[in-house]
Amino acid sequence: MIDAIHFYKAYDLDNVRRFYGDVLSLKLYKDQGSCLIYDMNGHGKIGFCTHHPKFRADSTCITFVYERKEDVERMHQHLKTRAKDVGRPALNDKLKIYHFFAKDFEGHTLEFQTFLY
Repeated sequence: MIDAIHFYKAYDLDNVRRFYGDVLSLKLYKDQGSCLIYDMNGHGKIGFCTHHPKFRADSTCITFVYERKEDVERMHQHLKTRAKDVGRPALNDKLKIYHFFAKDFEGHTLEFQTFLY
């Protein structure tokens, strides 16, 4: 079995805990002191580290995939006052997805989507 961890630069791990742990309800997999790794509900892991090399926060996108359109809409309602630059959910006919974008406190672009088959 192969698992994946995607790492991102973080400046404030307390904010990481609040947003990814409390707001998005991800389970903390490992606390390495300067790096927090969260489980993505059995679909890989995501880590935020203060020692990670510098980068532009808007140079990447973290995508959360949900099973249903209603789940995306529920997350949209949940994030409207808890994240920055929360866009409106929309249908993308070309990619056959329903999604919206937001930013976390560090400026990382987040996408919340479901595949429409």
